[in-house]
Amino acid sequence: MGLPGALPVLNSKVIEYAVKVGLALNCKLSLSSKFDRKQYFYPDLPKGYQISQFDIPIASGGYLDVDLPLEFGGHRKFGITRVHMEEDAGKLLHTGNGSFSQAIKFSPVDLNRAGVPLLEIVSEPDMRTGIEAAEYAAELQRLVRYLGVSNGNMQEGSLRCDVNVSIRPIGQLEFGTKVEIKNLNSFSSVSRAIDFEISRQVLLHSQGQANQIVQETRLWEEGAQKTVTMRKKEGLADYRYFPEPDLPGVTLSEEYINGIRDSLPELPEMKRRRYENLGLSMQDVLFLANDINVAAFFDATIGTGADVKLAANWIMGDIAAYMKNEKLSVNDIKLTPKELGELIASIKGGTISGKIGKEIVDPAEIEKIVDKVIAANPKQLEQYRGGKTKLQGFFAGQVFMASCSELTTTKRTVFCYIDTELVSRST
Repeated sequence: MGLPGALPVLNSKVIEYAVKVGLALNCKLSLSSKFDRKQYFYPDLPKGYQISQFDIPIASGGYLDVDLPLEFGGHRKFGITRVHMEEDAGKLLHTGNGSFSQAIKFSPVDLNRAGVPLLEIVSEPDMRTGIEAAEYAAELQRLVRYLGVSNGNMQEGSLRCDVNVSIRPIGQLEFGTKVEIKNLNSFSSVSRAIDFEISRQVLLHSQGQANQIVQETRLWEEGAQKTVTMRKKEGLADYRYFPEPDLPGVTLSEEYINGIRDSLPELPEMKRRRYENLGLSMQDVLFLANDINVAAFFDATIGTGADVKLAANWIMGDIAAYMKNEKLSVNDIKLTPKELGELIASIKGGTISGKIGKEIVDPAEIEKIVDKVIAANPKQLEQYRGGKTKLQGFFAGQVFMASCSELTTTKRTVFCYIDTELVSRST
């Protein structure tokens, strides 16, 4: 808020997270780095400057491996220019809905996030289409989630993307004038905004109006599906960077770096290559490695000795459909990797059929049996509701027997699940 006498304090966790991200992005780490003041005026920045890193970022010169869908080129490697630490600014709230604030021509400023630590990751200009940029951003989201440094949720502002777009005639080595685009709230918006801006600039070139492409910041209007001018862009000189006097420099030891390197989990790129080596298709690989929790569920399932392809098919098919319909994550479902492994073994061994296997993990099938048992025993149901809770065992037994004609080796798993269902439905 820029209050008189308020001083910044360095958050040590930010250093750890910055090193994690730098290592995961194959960057060179700066053993000594510093903070700088970036001077500019904007209503969401009351103190008139932002604490950032200018000429000595904590990490630089890395790359990120991305597996694009095969129709868009397959495996690509995108360069990383730098990773630097900075503080967040406030947030202007443009209501735009005919409210009181709009009527008297002002926008409120939310300063709750001002001073919150950020990591800014700047890529090299290696992307040529909107889909490439969107897939790059999606891979960054996966990476920070795997690392545990952020939830990466764009809708909450935990991950934000600004893009710079420029075009140049074929054969020209020098890049054209870059235009920055903001207000990108989803990966699909990133893709569409870039493709629109490329088309807009190409059209100006073709009409002999290349001089109309100026360095500026444009906003992506989702409703109109176009970019519009927000403000003319300042150059680097306008920011008047100088070292931040209120924060010490950052010095990293090799021991500290190696400790963090040793703690890194298996990252998305490594996991995808491992899944490929298991014989899975790229479609399977991309789905399973997309979510760290789904990947962990898959790894735990095949860890029980389950067939790799059958495990992938179950997770990508019936289980994924169930999670989508019920709006659950893989951590919320009752089925465990051990139970799925047993189920797959039973199907593969011929003990039960694939159809019966699907019914076991389908709550709708279990509920049908529960409904039949409850309807067939109205007297016992009335007694149970009256407080005779020991009848829970009676009902569970009836459901168990009703399912015995179809289920064999997985009785205990289904029995326990039905037991839970019965209590919740009866009360």
